[in-house]
Amino acid sequence: MTLIEMLIGLVIGLVVSLAALALYLALNDSSRVSRAAGDVNETGRLALEMLGRELQQAGFYPAQFPAGADPELGSTIGEYFNGKPGGHKVFDSGLYGCDGAPYDPAAMACGPRRENAPDAIVFNHFAEPSRSLDCNRRPTSADPDNAARVAARMPLFVSNRFVLTSVVAKDAKGGDAATRVLACHGNGDEASAAFSTQLQGIDDLVVRYGLHSGTSASQSPEQFLSASGVDAEPSVDGVGPWQRVTAVKLCVLVRSMASVRIADKAAREPSTRDCRGTELKPDSADHHLYKRFERVFAVRNNLTGSL
Repeated sequence: MTLIEMLIGLVIGLVVSLAALALYLALNDSSRVSRAAGDVNETGRLALEMLGRELQQAGFYPAQFPAGADPELGSTIGEYFNGKPGGHKVFDSGLYGCDGAPYDPAAMACGPRRENAPDAIVFNHFAEPSRSLDCNRRPTSADPDNAARVAARMPLFVSNRFVLTSVVAKDAKGGDAATRVLACHGNGDEASAAFSTQLQGIDDLVVRYGLHSGTSASQSPEQFLSASGVDAEPSVDGVGPWQRVTAVKLCVLVRSMASVRIADKAAREPSTRDCRGTELKPDSADHHLYKRFERVFAVRNNLTGSL
């Protein structure tokens, strides 16, 4: 073998190796994007299912307990939903929302509103004592406001409050990444103001509430309003606006934990729309994947005619 033949062989081997390396890197990038997209889809689906399950329970009271046995069940429509003394209106119905504000466990009220900030939502219902757990799997018998109901063996008040909080979490490579998480505060540990993380990567939460007029036989929602819009609605024949919410539109914007997005051939970053309908255009340094998930749920315990 001559020196020239050896050099030619080395060059050919180098070209093949570089081509194989380029193919490996491209496949690796594509695989990372696929995994991140799968994680985003799973997170969005789980977030809607989690909040949807809470909506199905909102305003529930166990039917097997005899009528008249519960001192909380008064003649005023919706009165029994409030299992907390002190006149906190977030517990006056099975469902309540905070418009552009978090829920404040210390004040038992919505915090200060900020423009384009994530919404928060509160779900209230009653459950059998043996099954009365909050969203953090803590028994609600630990809530001091349930003490009398525990002694009387009556259904216990359950209140789950969901917000988005900012945390530093681990990304796919084990590094630190600032992200928002869907977190919950339940009344099983009412004395604590800490929220427990449920899902990572939820970048925004927007909730709109569908109300019926209260003046017709139909309970189909006639308009979708923000939480502050519902608060501004008047009562109709003694039925408050939150008792007339028969559907809820949930929208979550999910952001991937890994920075994996690849620009197209024109070097333009792909865009999507956020939960407020605004086109989302991340800057060139932001390579996270974004995707909006939206679904409308019926509030079935407000559709029974016993508002």
